[in-house]
Parts: sequence; C-alpha cells; structure tokens
Amino acid sequence: MIWAWILASSVARGGDVEWTYAGMLQTDIRYGIEDIDVGTWYAPLGQDPGFIRNQNLFKNKVNAKSGKRQFFMDADLVLMGFPDEIDSTYSLSRREIVDPFRIEFHSAYMEAWDLGLRGLDLRVGQQKVQWGVGDQFNPTNNLNSDDLEDPLLFGDQLGNVMVRLDYTPIQALSFSGVVVPVFKPALLPQTGRIALGLTDRIPVADNELRRELFASNQLVEEYLKYPTVVDGVSPVLPENNIQNMQWMLRMAGTIGMQDLALSYYNGRFDFPVATGNHTSSQTGEMCNPADEEDCINGLLKTVAEVSYPKMQVYGLNAAGEMNPLGWIHNSIQPIGYRLEFAWIHPEETRMSVTNDELNVGIVQPAGEYDYGLPGGQRPIVIPKTSFFKWTLGLDYSFGRHVYLNAQWVHGMPDEFGAGDWITPGYTARAATFLRDEEGTPLCGLADIQGETCVKETMRPRIGDYGVLGFDLTFGQTRMRMFTILDFTPILITTYDTEKEERVEQRYAWHTEQGRSMVLYPEINHNFGNGFELAGGAVVMVGEDWTKFGDPATGGTQIFTRAKYSF
Repeated sequence: MIWAWILASSVARGGDVEWTYAGMLQTDIRYGIEDIDVGTWYAPLGQDPGFIRNQNLFKNKVNAKSGKRQFFMDADLVLMGFPDEIDSTYSLSRREIVDPFRIEFHSAYMEAWDLGLRGLDLRVGQQKVQWGVGDQFNPTNNLNSDDLEDPLLFGDQLGNVMVRLDYTPIQALSFSGVVVPVFKPALLPQTGRIALGLTDRIPVADNELRRELFASNQLVEEYLKYPTVVDGVSPVLPENNIQNMQWMLRMAGTIGMQDLALSYYNGRFDFPVATGNHTSSQTGEMCNPADEEDCINGLLKTVAEVSYPKMQVYGLNAAGEMNPLGWIHNSIQPIGYRLEFAWIHPEETRMSVTNDELNVGIVQPAGEYDYGLPGGQRPIVIPKTSFFKWTLGLDYSFGRHVYLNAQWVHGMPDEFGAGDWITPGYTARAATFLRDEEGTPLCGLADIQGETCVKETMRPRIGDYGVLGFDLTFGQTRMRMFTILDFTPILITTYDTEKEERVEQRYAWHTEQGRSMVLYPEINHNFGNGFELAGGAVVMVGEDWTKFGDPATGGTQIFTRAKYSF
C-alpha cells in the first residue's frame, strides 16, 4: 500500500518521471587446483581439482525518479554454467536442470524524501543498509546477512525487505531507524558442508565434556566398529513474528572533517551455531573397496541441529583524514583512517545430545546424554559473556599510481562468542585419539576418560588478522596484491603419561603449526568503452586446523574475468 501511495502522489504532483538504466555483463571462470580429501572411505568429504565456477552474470540497475519520490532496482540474471544433478533421462529433457539460471534481487525499493517534514525520508522494500566504514570487514553491519556464496565477493551481503526511516534536522546530523520483519540466514559457500562434516570439531565449550564426547565416538569405532558420521544438518530458523524482528537505530554526524556514528542493533547472528545432535544407528557390514580387511559393522549417523542466536550490538564508526606529516611539506597527502567497533552481547546458547536406541553390540537406550553438569544442565556452546569485534584501517595514495591499505581486523564475520586475548575462550579445530607405544587406546569403554586419551588443537573464538594491500596503476592497467595474515595463536593440549596430567603448547602465528594466510594477486586491464579483462588467484596457506588452511575454504583457486559495463 505504501508503494502505491508513493507512486500515486508522484502522479498527483504532475511530475515527470526520469528514468535511468545501467547494466553489466560479466563472465567468470575459476579453477580449483587442490585435491581436498579429509573424509573416510565410508564418509567421503572434499573437492577434486577442476572447474568450480563457470557463469555469466547480467546486472541491471533501474532508477525512476519523479520529484521527491523514486524507485530503484538492482537485479542480476545469473547463468550458472554447471548443470544441476542429472540422475535420469528425464533430467536430460529439463532445461532448468541442464541449463540452470537464477535471478538475484539485491535491491527493489521505493523511496520518498521530505515526507511531511523537511529532512524526513522513508525507504521501503528490498534493500541493503550498510553503515559500516571498514573496508570489507564490517562488524556493525548486521541488518543484512552475509553472502559468502562467491568467496571472491568478500564483504557482500544479502538484500532483505526492510522499512528505513531517516531524519536529518541539519546537514551535519542524522537519525535513522530500520526494521527487518523476516530474518535471513547467511548464504554459505558450497565448500561449507565440509566443515559441518568434520566430527572432531565438537562445539561444546566445556573442555572435559567435549573430550569425553570425542573419546566415546572413537572408542565405539575402535572396539565395536561403528564410526560416527554426519548424516545431515537441520537448520532451525526463528519464527516470523514481532518478537523476532530485527531492528537498528543510528545517530551519525560530522565534526570538523571527521564522520562519527553510534548505533544499536537487536537481532541475530546470521551464521549457524550447533544446538543439537541426534544419533541413530545403521547396521550392516561394509568394507573398504581398497582394503578388504578394513571393515565396519555399521554407522552411527548424526543429524546436527543448527540455529541462530540472538545478540545485541553497540557500534561506533569513525572515518576521516589526518595529516601527521603535513609539517614536513604541505603537499603531502593526508592519511585516511577508518574505525569500526562493535560491542556484542550474545544470547547464551546450549546444546542437546540425544539418540535413538542404539544396538551396536551393546545396547544404548534412547534418550539424552548424561552430561554430568550441575543441575542437569545442557552444555554451553556460546556463553553469554560480552565480546568485541573491530576494524582499524589506514589508507594512503602516492599520487595516481600507488594506493596502500592496511587494517587490523579483530574477528571475522563467522566468528562468534567470547574468546580472545581479552577474555579466554577457545574453539576446537582438530582432535586425535591417543594410544600407547603398542597402539592401545589410553582409555577404554568401561572408563571413558577423554582427558587421558584425546589430543586437541584449539584456537581462540575471535582471531586477529592483519590485512595489507596495494594497487599499482599504470595507464589502463591495475596490478593488485592483498594479503590477510592470521596472527591468532594455536593451542595444542595433550595428556603427558609421565607427568600424569594434561599439558599445553602454544604456537604463534609465525610457526609451522600456526601459520595461516591468504594471498590475492590480480591484474586488470581496461580496454576502454566499458570492457575489462582480469585474472588472478586466491592462495590459501596453512594447516587444516588453521583459519585459511581449513578444507572448508575450498583451497587455492585461479580465476579469469571478463566484464562489459554500459
């Protein structure tokens, strides 16, 4: 109704409609060069080398403006390049399967300015509200969920239907409010399924319980030949009601040449967090095709339940320029700075571990795991302790040819919960089963002691990263190199049989165990008249338990891109 009113008011005022259109055609081809294989013969996980993206994108931007009213649309037609799963001759006769496509609506909204009061503006419809000032890393941008479907478009977000109201009483001061009726989860990359299939990354915060759960799974596999596999993931989205609406308030202004903003967000974390694990059994002997003596009696199939915890975020944004070297010579250009700070208050999130009746040589009755916690409580996955995320960046241009950008990023978009060098808290990245010199497990089914038979690799929940990049531009050619270096330490804890206690070893970012980084070289040439060609690579470095060596990142890939804008 509000859209119809805006259009009707435009016609009633007799204003002419001014139409503008812009478009772009882009072709992407990408090739993964790594053989990612982290699964087992009975539960394969990974990705073979080969083409991982082959698509055409046709972008359309339309704007219709009449007086103080406008309509704006930004939509992409995406031709996928890869067919969907073809499992029959019937599939071969369906164009939508053999030659699939999709339409992505980033924006489609109506807007009215000076709506009954000078400086009062209203925008309704599909839109992106991105108020953060950080370069690609924006901990205060929480209204729109993250879009990680294309890893090269890091920092992108999904459009969502919103109602936005802005009031600007004076030029240097504005007040804004946004309401988002329906929550959208983050869009994950295809390789994200690998992380959910790694059964050694148990998300429980309690150390003893987490190790006990892992040891239980390993002992059942060791003695009863029933390994645990992930059989599926069941997302639980919040109900679409008033209580679950997201909303955000913001006050922004300019003091001198500095832009400042304060904000408050009430909503949810958009990445899935494990909140349940249900196990059932599948009996029947299976043997490894490559080794007939490697057999199992069946599988314990777990279905992970994931949800999206509530959170409140207090934000501070500051951006501007400073010229500390201006006293040397007044021709020296100022240095740009950006600060984006988020103080996050999460909802405490707990996890349940349940099972059907399991007959795996011994019978486990149906029910819930005995966690051994006080008062029969379930284990905590996300503590309610507040934590911080921030981005602090500087950028500088040496004339027209060289641009430098450096940032300190505390917390990636998918990291959540207290745990850094300010507040202790770790997340499991890998676990292995400990044995004695003869290969016998250091604990048994009769007395499961995860403390004595599990070696764990951990890292803080919130990491610290250095981002350094530069552009070299000569004529119509631009060479770019960006690096993300993970400064987060790795902690390995194990049981020392001589000391008869657990010991830990911390590995810094520059060690082999802790080294993790991304290298992003790219070269782009503009041939003029809107036509560009680009090529480059995304190089992932690190062990499997590190941030960027994680198999779920998809590994190293090379890419080419052709683009024509008009």
